[in-house]
Amino acid sequence: MSVSLRGVSKRFGRVEAVRRVSLDIERGEFFVLLGPSGSGKSTLLRIIAGLEEPDEGEVLIDGRVVNEVDPSRRDIAFVFQNYALYPHMRVYDNIAFPLRMRKFPKEQIRERVMEVAEMLSITHLLDKYPHQLSGGEQQRVALARAIVRRPKVFLLDEPLSNLDAKLRVRLRFELRKLLHDELKTTTIYVTHDQVEAMTMADRIAVINKGEVVQVDTPIGLYEKPENTFVAGFIGTPPMNLLSARAEEGTIVLEGVSITSPDIPSGLRGEVVVGIRPQDVEVSIGEGVRARLIGMEKLGGGVIVHALLGRQEITSYTERRGVESRLEGEEYVALLFRGPLYVFDAQTEKLVKVLSEYRVEEL
Repeated sequence: MSVSLRGVSKRFGRVEAVRRVSLDIERGEFFVLLGPSGSGKSTLLRIIAGLEEPDEGEVLIDGRVVNEVDPSRRDIAFVFQNYALYPHMRVYDNIAFPLRMRKFPKEQIRERVMEVAEMLSITHLLDKYPHQLSGGEQQRVALARAIVRRPKVFLLDEPLSNLDAKLRVRLRFELRKLLHDELKTTTIYVTHDQVEAMTMADRIAVINKGEVVQVDTPIGLYEKPENTFVAGFIGTPPMNLLSARAEEGTIVLEGVSITSPDIPSGLRGEVVVGIRPQDVEVSIGEGVRARLIGMEKLGGGVIVHALLGRQEITSYTERRGVESRLEGEEYVALLFRGPLYVFDAQTEKLVKVLSEYRVEEL
């Protein structure tokens, strides 16, 4: 089913957790709500589920307003961050519970439980209790309990956050494959992990301070962030955001001038210039001079930290041997190889993406 929100707001005392949110989530879409802790994304998910009532606005499921509809009648399944398994029940009974509540015949319950257990490779766990399971196994059981109902919408609230890094990587692939590719069920997934969001989503709504600041595909968010928040939140390592000033077709940045035919003629005053660390090349030869302040070695790549004037700038490269060539150097040279993003310093909104430009030291 499709899910839509129309001007939804929610307050807790004086705190406005969700502010005038409008979204349209298509049938069969894997849609991610992405934002930092406290941004309102889990509250939004609970409003869709009916676990919280909005103070304003409407929730529509398949075009029907469901504000007054009980959560049990919305045909959705909610997977919580802590899995919420019944500790006194075996895995089989945990999975079967929602069907027993709906008074399904015993044989049909067994058929469905075995089907979903096989789907998630947990048939060998059916006689165990939750305390006997690992985090990854508990997560699969919680998912099985949701799937066995065959709901029209899945709601998942940071289901992988309690798992170790290696297991998260494997399960995010399995989750996407199962819910989207095989079951083709509308899925709304909450996370604060932008890598998780970028690898799983068809589309992402980036949320900050209760507001949706941008909705786009993962590649759309990465290539054209609408403001500095999205630019700094999407991408690993995060985009460099440097204070600068626009003056008559030129942008001046810490002793550096940037000229481009794409700079808007009327652009004046304080701006923020963004560039991805992957698009900053570091050498000890030609380029803009910057003081080296440190390196992070990541096995497959190196993050280089430098000071351009008084502002820190990072470079990321997967080239082998870069760190050994820079060892002992006090200064490095920076070459800008990718698009430059120009944001208005006051509104923080994107003004222009410069694909062609020239950088010179003043």
